[in-house]
Amino acid sequence: MKKNRVLLVILVLTAGLADSALAERWGRPGANVDKDQWSLGIEYNYIETEWDLHLPKGLLYGLGEQQAVLNQVLVTVSRGFTDSVETYLKMGGTSTDLTDGFLTGSEKYRPSLVFNEDLRSNPEFTIVGGVAATLYEEGKVKVGALAQLTYFTFDDTAEAFDFTQAMEAQVLALEAALTASYQMGKLTPYAGICMVIHDADIRYRATDPFAVPIFIHDLDVEQEDWFGMIVGADYGLMENVFLSVEMTHVSEGVGLSTGVTCAF
Repeated sequence: MKKNRVLLVILVLTAGLADSALAERWGRPGANVDKDQWSLGIEYNYIETEWDLHLPKGLLYGLGEQQAVLNQVLVTVSRGFTDSVETYLKMGGTSTDLTDGFLTGSEKYRPSLVFNEDLRSNPEFTIVGGVAATLYEEGKVKVGALAQLTYFTFDDTAEAFDFTQAMEAQVLALEAALTASYQMGKLTPYAGICMVIHDADIRYRATDPFAVPIFIHDLDVEQEDWFGMIVGADYGLMENVFLSVEMTHVSEGVGLSTGVTCAF
């Protein structure tokens, strides 16, 4: 009975991660520093995804929504490789919160099983490396492309039913974007399309109140939907200092980002 409960929780988490979206702040299109120029910044990213989960009839009557929330704080350092190509490195932490997965018991397992405990982690190490290039620039119009690689880990734990559950994961994401902007004085709005491909190696484990393992299972999860859209704007606070606000939508995920960058 206990092992069946743990298996149901695994199915919920697996289905959720398969459609989740990850994306840090993209920023203004193209290179935003000149050759040999540096910039330093800090950004905050909030990423939220919901899924409507269904399993084969007979196992469960129905599943509700599960929500995955990521909070990221990253420090960014970039350098102009040429006047039209910029490389950058981001480092910081990501915390995760997997919430609100509801299980409804089947005829075989009554009363209904309800799982509504959060799996939460402390901020875990995150690193992002990428390159941005200006493809076209004429007057107030600018078009750019960006590609980056993101790596982070998390270790979520929670108390559920009469056991303790935990999930460890290593997440690797390849992200690319094509965006265009139009400068309007100090304000520069931009928009574009993005592609996010990620893979997560996951180990799920459950233990009883005496820390005896009940269930340990390795998962290798890949997403199904890759493409999304970006909308954002930069505002010049002062010379070479910019504040940005941005939204990204990929599959069932929405990311909200803000940051400050200073070029020198």
